[in-house]
Amino acid sequence: MIHDILLSLSNPHSARIPIEDLMVSDAISMFLHPCEKKILEEILKIIREHREIATFTRNYGLNTKAGSLDLEDPLQRGLYLQALASGIDNVLDKYLESIAKLEKDYLQNPSHSLLFIYHKVDTFQPLFSFLLKVVRDLKMQRLHGCAILQYLHQHMMHGDDQINKAVKMIQSSVNVVFLKQLTHWLLYGKVLDTYGEFFVQCSESRNSTLGSTSAGSGRHTATTLSDATSTYAEIWHYEICYEFLPHYLPPSWAEKVLFIGQTVLMFKVDASKKRKDAHSWHDSEKHNFGESLYNEKEHVFFKMIQELQYDPRLNVAHYERVIDEIKRYVTERLSQIAVDQADLMKQLKLIKDFFLLGRGELFLEFIKRTHSINRSPVTDATVRDLVKAFDSAAHSVNVTEDLEQFSFTIPKERIDNDDLCNFGYLQYITLQYKINWPLHLLFSPKVIERYNELFRFLMLIKRTQYDLHMIWCFHRENRVHMTNVKLLQLRNQLMFLVDNLQYYILIDVLESQYSILMNTVLDSTDFEHIQRAHCIFQANVLSLCFLLTDEEPSKTNVMNSIENPVLTILNKIFHLCDEFCNFAKTAHSTLTEQENTDYNLLEKEFEILIDKLLNLLIGLKAGSTSTPLSQFLLRLDYNHWFSTRKEEKQT
Repeated sequence: MIHDILLSLSNPHSARIPIEDLMVSDAISMFLHPCEKKILEEILKIIREHREIATFTRNYGLNTKAGSLDLEDPLQRGLYLQALASGIDNVLDKYLESIAKLEKDYLQNPSHSLLFIYHKVDTFQPLFSFLLKVVRDLKMQRLHGCAILQYLHQHMMHGDDQINKAVKMIQSSVNVVFLKQLTHWLLYGKVLDTYGEFFVQCSESRNSTLGSTSAGSGRHTATTLSDATSTYAEIWHYEICYEFLPHYLPPSWAEKVLFIGQTVLMFKVDASKKRKDAHSWHDSEKHNFGESLYNEKEHVFFKMIQELQYDPRLNVAHYERVIDEIKRYVTERLSQIAVDQADLMKQLKLIKDFFLLGRGELFLEFIKRTHSINRSPVTDATVRDLVKAFDSAAHSVNVTEDLEQFSFTIPKERIDNDDLCNFGYLQYITLQYKINWPLHLLFSPKVIERYNELFRFLMLIKRTQYDLHMIWCFHRENRVHMTNVKLLQLRNQLMFLVDNLQYYILIDVLESQYSILMNTVLDSTDFEHIQRAHCIFQANVLSLCFLLTDEEPSKTNVMNSIENPVLTILNKIFHLCDEFCNFAKTAHSTLTEQENTDYNLLEKEFEILIDKLLNLLIGLKAGSTSTPLSQFLLRLDYNHWFSTRKEEKQT
């Protein structure tokens, strides 16, 4: 019997437990005292717990092939699960060593009683109960990937020294997988994640902006956003899956890890491609650029990461210190390349000149040349006409030096969307920008899309202003002021509103915010600070231009916004300006009865809209960024003309 007990204790993978046959036989009552029977039941309980734990390690351990076992409810396989099973297996090794020693002792002294065996194995009973709880929790909660690390961290502190050591051993085994994945991402830009367990995941949804179609001629046809960013699009396919991030590691830490890996991916781009894109660099600077981000210092950072494996308490401060040190090196090196070699200052100036209409004469000429196709249906021929008009406008105002980095396109999804308001090609147009390496980290596809949102809005204002000025010229040439004062008053009010809106955006908002951004770039040696300053710049500009919404940039339509009431009113005013221009072109010198009715409707609508706009701006003026809005409100309601007029009509 003793031999069967020892055999059952040491062999958890046998098809049956030999001692169980004895428990169900009648002989046990004849040969064993009730106390011995109870001891035997306790030993059998330990054997069963050991077998259940050992079965788990056999099913999910390192030497198990997927699909080799017929499990009723298998867990999702992964490296972390394998490491956990391996760690538990290592913990059980001490138990098996104890059983082997017990068997040796019994052979030397066969007089040892059943109680002696129970006394030796009972010391492992608390450990087995804990390991069994871990196994059952794992199955019940369906834990996968880094969630296993989180579970172990919650149970790492235990009063029982034996269990405490076991948890640290298991945790160390699982942590090896985590640190291996972390090392490959930080140093080589690779995610070794066959089973989708790491908190940095690759998502193809980041590639949504690359599906647009473009048309053009000459060099501009080849310089498209898709062509310029397709090589670098991989860096934006990676994102943080916070459900896989262990809770003891803060989200800010994960964002730093993501940024470092994206930077490494940027440096892994083919050398010939990098040099081709870096056309603005001096030849003397090219040979100073190394192919590796770390300048052959990978072994230093590798050692720092691996040292975390020997931290038995998983001190989060150590993790943060290592990542901060790596990030500091990466951001300083990136800042040096971006400012000194990629000429960040010039690229920001180009962004301002083109996306933010800094070269106003270029886009005014473009609007003049495309005025005849304002309301034409958008087709491939329309796109070609727009590209030709842009080229022609650039040459006429002598803006050709930096034009090779920009081109027009109309994304296919915007053309197919019939829900957009009818503002002609302005509701579709997208300005594409060929980004200098490695500034793709600064100008992500989302950032460029937000710039395009601003660009379409500014172009709409400029075209509205141009249309009103053309009506002014028409009235002057035809001496309309001699017969129709009411029509001129409404025209002047509309011109006054649009001119002040443009001045507010271009001077009060863009110039002031751009100056702040440039000062930060000049004073900073850390690319992260530059990146943060640029994000703040873009967010402030979008907010002060009434374009900031909760929608995705690719889904936002500046021509029709429900979430932003100020933008909604401005769009209605732009529509009103359109209707007024069409009305003024065809109206008689002395308005007919029908024309007078139409005019009164336009005037009434304008009064309602300007009243709503002033009320909203007064409410927004109480915000933290109220200074530009206060200036805009002061200019718009100069001498309280609009508000006084409203009060006079009410009385």
